[in-house]
Formats: sequence, C-alpha cells, structure tokens
Amino acid sequence: MAHIFDLAGQIDVPPYTDGHKTGTQVKFPTTPVFSGFNLPSRIEGDIVDLEFTGQIPREINGTFYRIQPDHRFPPIFEDDIHFNGDGSVTAIRISAGHADFKQKYVHTERYSLETSARRSLFGRYRNPYTDHESVKGVIRTASNTNITFWRGMLLASKEDGPPYAMDPITLETWGRYDFEGQIRTPTFTAHPKFDPETGEMICFAYEAGGDGHDASDDVVVWTIDAEGKKIEECWYKAPFCGMIHDCGISANYVVLPLTPIKASYERLKNGGNHFAWDPLEDQWYGVVPRRGGKPEDIRWFRADNAFHGHVAGCYENEDGHVVFDLTVADGNVFFFFPPENETPQPPGKRNALKSPLTRWVFDPKAASGTRVTPFETFDTNGEFSRIDDRWVTKKYNHVWAAKVDPTKPYDFQKCGPPAGGLFNCISHFRMDDKVEESWFAGPTATIQEPSFIPREGGAEGEGWIIALLNHLDVLRNDIVILDAQDLAKGPVATIHLPLKLKLGLHGNFVGQKDIEEFAGRRRPGGDLGPVKMAEKPLLWQEKAVQTNGHVNGKVNGKSENDTNGDTLTSVVGRA
Repeated sequence: MAHIFDLAGQIDVPPYTDGHKTGTQVKFPTTPVFSGFNLPSRIEGDIVDLEFTGQIPREINGTFYRIQPDHRFPPIFEDDIHFNGDGSVTAIRISAGHADFKQKYVHTERYSLETSARRSLFGRYRNPYTDHESVKGVIRTASNTNITFWRGMLLASKEDGPPYAMDPITLETWGRYDFEGQIRTPTFTAHPKFDPETGEMICFAYEAGGDGHDASDDVVVWTIDAEGKKIEECWYKAPFCGMIHDCGISANYVVLPLTPIKASYERLKNGGNHFAWDPLEDQWYGVVPRRGGKPEDIRWFRADNAFHGHVAGCYENEDGHVVFDLTVADGNVFFFFPPENETPQPPGKRNALKSPLTRWVFDPKAASGTRVTPFETFDTNGEFSRIDDRWVTKKYNHVWAAKVDPTKPYDFQKCGPPAGGLFNCISHFRMDDKVEESWFAGPTATIQEPSFIPREGGAEGEGWIIALLNHLDVLRNDIVILDAQDLAKGPVATIHLPLKLKLGLHGNFVGQKDIEEFAGRRRPGGDLGPVKMAEKPLLWQEKAVQTNGHVNGKVNGKSENDTNGDTLTSVVGRA
C-alpha cells in the first residue's frame, strides 16, 4: 500500500490560482512575506520563568508589551503583505530578576468572524472592496500596529480603525473602545502621544470623514484629559489623502507629517492597493495648536519628496518655533506600494535607502504652504526612534533607534535576505554633542524596535533599552536588555525565547505601579469602575443602516442592525 506522502504529489491541489485562494486547504503562500523568519507564528500561550543569561536588573518591575501582525489563516490574495496580519500581543513580565511570557491575539470583530468561518474573509490591506461579501460593513481593522497603556487598559490600535481594549494582566480582549462614546470616527491613530506634565492623550485620525476607505482628506485632532474626557476636537483638510502615521507634540502644538504615499478611491474600487507612492509629490508637515484650534489654523509646510519614518521628539525653542525630529528616508520605504501602474521593487532596495534622523524647525505663524528645508540632518541611519517618554514636549538629549549599518558583516548564506530590513544595531545618539554609539547584534541577527525603561527617579536617559533580537539563522527570538547609557558593553541580560515570534511593529514598557494602581481603580466599586466598551456602531455604520436598512457586524457582541436580526454571524454561517 502506498504511503500517503507518496500520493501527495498526485492529489495536491495548488492553494492559489492566479494569485487568489482556492479550495479549503490550510496552506500559506510561499512568497517572502510568508517564508523563513516571516513564517506565521500563530501562537497563544504562557511561559513561566524564561531562561536568561546575564543578570536581569532587579530594579525593573513591569511589563514590556509589543504587538505583531501575524496571519491566522492563509490570506485571500497570494501577494498579501505583512501589515495585513492579525494583531498579536506579547507581554514580557519582568520582576525580581525573572521574566515570564504571555501572548494572545486581539479579538477584533475580524478575528471572531474568521474564527467562525475558519478562513480569511477580509481581502487586501485597507480595501473593503476585496472582502468576502458576508463581511461588507464590518469594522475590518486587525489592531496590529501599537499597544499602549491608558487609564488601566491596553489599547491595541491600527490607524485604519478604532482601538480595542485589553486587560493588561491577562491580555483578554474586552472589546472595541470609543472613549465612552466620545470618538466614533472610522479611523484612529496607532501613535497617540501622552503629555507627562498634564496626563493628556493627544491623538488624531486621517481619512476620517467617511468610512475610512474612501480616500477622504479629512484629518481630526483630539485631546483627552487625564480623567478620560475629550476636551479638544478640531477637523482639518489635508492637501491630499496620504499617510499620517505618527505625530509629535510640544507644549502648545501638534505636528502631523503627511507622507506622499496616496490613497485613491478609484483604485480601491478596482480592487487595487490602498496606497501608491508618488515620487513627484512633496512631503508635508501640518502644524496645529493643541488648544482652541480652528480649521483655518493649520499651517502646512512642504519639502522635497521623501518618506517619513517615526518621530523622535518635538518641543518649542526660545523663539516659539517648533523643533521636530524624525527619521526621513530618501525613497519609498513601502516598496509593496509602488507608484501607480508600476510593479513592486525587490525588498532589497529598501536596505539601500538612507534614513537619517532629521531636524525641522517650523514657525507656526508662517503662511501655510511655506517651503522648508531640514534645519539639520544628523549622521545616523535607522528607524523606530525612541526617547525617554518623560521628556515628551521638552528639549531632550538622548535618542535610541534600530540602526542599519551596512559596514557590518552579514551572513547571507545562513540567513538569506534580512526579514524586515537590515536593522543590525541598536544606536544611542546624543543630540547635544552629536555623538552616536551602538551595539552590533551579530552577522546572523537583526533588531526590532527598541523601547526605553526608565530608572525610577533617574535623570533623562537613565535606565535600560529592551528589544527583540531576531536570530535569522535558527528562526528564534531573544529579548535583550542593555544599559541605555552604555550600549557598547552589550546586553546586561539576554532572555531566551524557545520559539520564533513575528516581526513586530511597536511596543512600550509599563511600570507595575501604574498597572496595579489602575487595576484597583478599575475594580467594581473603584473610583473609575470597569472599562466601558463601545455601545454604539461607528458613525459610518449608522449612516449605512439609514441608507440600506442593514449593516453586517456587531458592537462588542451586540448586533449593529437597528432594523432586523440578520447579524453578520448568521450570514457567515450560511455563506
């Protein structure tokens, strides 16, 4: 009798035909997005007392949270991208010199519906016109970009939809969060900023005026005070619908970098990419007041074409001008979103780009449309810039980043192309004296975004850097902890994971004091009480009900339909 594996070649049916998923076989594409270190992880679970070498500083007491896109099911389209994976949150709890691991997916509406269907139902990144018919009208965010702590909850966010709230201790998903009914826009930033002086959250949304997938040029900026009350909201118009991924805040202003990667409603309706790089378009910076803003107050500054990276910091100088630092690349970082009607460039071209830390100085009283050039370009090359968050809005000295150093050796034979880019060092740049030091991860490893852990009572920059280390040769991760002021010495501790995670996007460290304080306040009978999840659909969903008499989906388990009981769950069940 023939062995089953002897017959496999005779009965195997290709999982993709002409780039589209066919059949029911659970098999991921063999493209670089789903190969090697990019293989889906799909893991949930706990590990108590991780192995480590060195000494985990006993002063560290808290949790390092990070989030990764991690596809749970083979995608509908064979050429799907990393950014379209389901949000999966990692928590590394550090206490008394030990570390524990926990990981869970964010249970979005997308997660629940695809779990029921046991397959992907949502199509291309940020394009609802490519979704399965049964999920039309559903909030389709994967909540996979950032994980932040706010008033006793974790907010898992992606800029194409609203955030989802999670338990900081168990990672249980509580549900979609709308700031107790105060924010019901279709989109919400993955990079809110927190003012350490006022306790305020400053947040924004772009492509915010319609349903979040219609290339609208509407931008909105909010301030939520320390008590959770929305105290500022102002709507603005952008020069075009492009990506505003990050922002900077000073004491009195918000800076919004508008990247020349453009959305097109016609392209979306035709089943194409949400974004396309425009090499002829300027990069733009919108400057708005934090308090009492009016639509006409925005000042747009423009500069030569380039691609924005992540913000390091922002503050006001003695002249009242806004100093704004971020990495700026000299070409299209998102190679998978090429110019209109062009094919994607090989990802290796990403590693050839230069991405220095760049300083801009904006006069908020200047005329809108003023052309600017960088005030200073620093001799660095990297991404994922971080500062000591206690210095947000203030003049600061220390910046850490994932650095690309092409002069260092890389073992291509063992590792193949570096997944996610050749971020082979962690760097520390001192703004005052323009000095950079770095730690090299080795010829078979790369680094994910670093996060800063402050030493209690310490001065600016006193503490540690924590980051995931990707072992590309053996497909496994470690977590490194380094003295933030002395990276060159190498890790003071390396925490060993017995498994491979995915390439994460962003993360943050939260001290145990904050977690425990808000856990008490959030208990029944506490002064805040349990977190209140969204009770109403988003505004665009309400309009859809008024127009069509029906919309798929639920609000945290309750039907979003006002006119009938044909909920999405029942539709999927018979699709």
